Amino acid sequence: MKRKMIVTTAGMCALALALAGCGGQSGDNGAASGTVPETVKYAISQDPGKLNPITNATGDGVQLSNFAYESLLSMPADKEPTGNIAKEWKATTTEATFTLKDDVTCSDGTALKASDVKATFDYVLKDAKDSQYNGVYVPEGVEVSADDSAKTVTFKVPTAQSFLAEEVGQLPIVCPAGLKDPSAMDSKTFGTGPYELESASAGQKYTYKRVDSYKSGLPSGTKITDLPKTIEVSVVADQSTQTNMLGSGDLNLVKLGSSNQDRADAAPQYKSTKGGSMPMSLFFNQNEKRPTGSLEVRKAVAEAIDRTEVGPTITSGKGELMKTLLPAGSSVCANTDNSAAIAKNDTEDAKKLLDEAGWKVGSDGVRTKDGKKLTVKILYNSTSGSEVAAGVELVQKELNAVGFDAQITPSDQYTNVIFSGGDWDLLISGISATTPAEWYGIFSGDVVPNGGNWTYNADKVYFSLADKAAAQAGEDSCPDWTKAEEQLLKNVTVVPLAQSFDKYYAKGFSVGTDQTGNFLPTTFKAA
Repeated sequence: MKRKMIVTTAGMCALALALAGCGGQSGDNGAASGTVPETVKYAISQDPGKLNPITNATGDGVQLSNFAYESLLSMPADKEPTGNIAKEWKATTTEATFTLKDDVTCSDGTALKASDVKATFDYVLKDAKDSQYNGVYVPEGVEVSADDSAKTVTFKVPTAQSFLAEEVGQLPIVCPAGLKDPSAMDSKTFGTGPYELESASAGQKYTYKRVDSYKSGLPSGTKITDLPKTIEVSVVADQSTQTNMLGSGDLNLVKLGSSNQDRADAAPQYKSTKGGSMPMSLFFNQNEKRPTGSLEVRKAVAEAIDRTEVGPTITSGKGELMKTLLPAGSSVCANTDNSAAIAKNDTEDAKKLLDEAGWKVGSDGVRTKDGKKLTVKILYNSTSGSEVAAGVELVQKELNAVGFDAQITPSDQYTNVIFSGGDWDLLISGISATTPAEWYGIFSGDVVPNGGNWTYNADKVYFSLADKAAAQAGEDSCPDWTKAEEQLLKNVTVVPLAQSFDKYYAKGFSVGTDQTGNFLPTTFKAA
């Protein structure tokens, strides 16, 4: 079984798989009526590297992909899925059929056929097996068929999927020219979206030009000329610098985390849009060779941490403690509450657990066992911002207080670390998913580097509960998915910490967002 994940983080938005529920309300800061500029100047925090939309599921990579590529469905924030390439669809737990719109065209003018959609899935299954979408948007064992005359694509899976249409409906679709030479997708775009890549300077700027023939995915009442002619995307790692550039006019659209929002909120000329829930969670490396491969050690870690202190720190006091792995605003299994299953802060019991597991306190306060220190390495995204760094440092302090030798190992390439089976024990990250079924893809299957199970989770009780939930369709499956998530929390596979909300700021216009918090390029509106 090979399941994988989408990365959506505070610094990367995961997975795509990456995938967080978010609000899309527009906040009125008193800005006067404006216009959508000819050129939108936006910034991302990390250079996305290779632009292949199938193999790059980083948050910034997915945002750029959204300009040029489309999927069968669109997942707007706090709303039901809508047709993107597809005009209609029907699904059970084992079969989903999509009928394509009549006017979907590639940027090179080629009409998109149903067999082209199938070809993208075939590419993942045969040539891009390491894609983070394989096992999530491309379910294990899926059979895809296409009928060009009827314009239909049908997906059949051997194992029931609660949200089959929503999952296969999110894979970016690549046009024939891109699949003919997949290496070209690293530096060029081959999609059906409203923009195509015009130029790229790695680590500096990516420029997208409008495809004036585009019309299939435009919202009702919107003309292609209502959208900016050009989107310039600069790589600016520091959000404080992005805020300065917004003020100077070097940028006219920014996405800011909680610690950088006060300055923009105080400026009445900017229109703000909620850009997505940023749920921060603590993940455990359960490889039996790591200290955290022991349930007792994981429980001790969870009980040593005080979420009521770490949560406000990691969100700059603007967030809320999480009650579930599903982010706020999720349109699937809303109102899930697993608070009772989340480990409670109890330092004395944490010490007792470690004592019973054979980890004895040394003269320096650090525990040892069989001559080895109880060292745990805390990995996090180094570009996440000062508030995340402060939260990680607090976790380190709390763990050291019960005898751990907690070492912080920040990295701007932390996904490479976890997917390569690298050196880490604890990960504090905004990795998230929009459905509980997607969490199943994250926490199961073959372990890295051959598979996507980077937590090395082998909890058979969870697998059984998840299989039972997956056999039910849609919202009927939610009670059993809640039980499966409860088992994840009891097994201390993950500890949900807290979530805050990013915001987009623009002068004279606004944007709409999808469930991951990325802005949708067809939603520019004067404000």
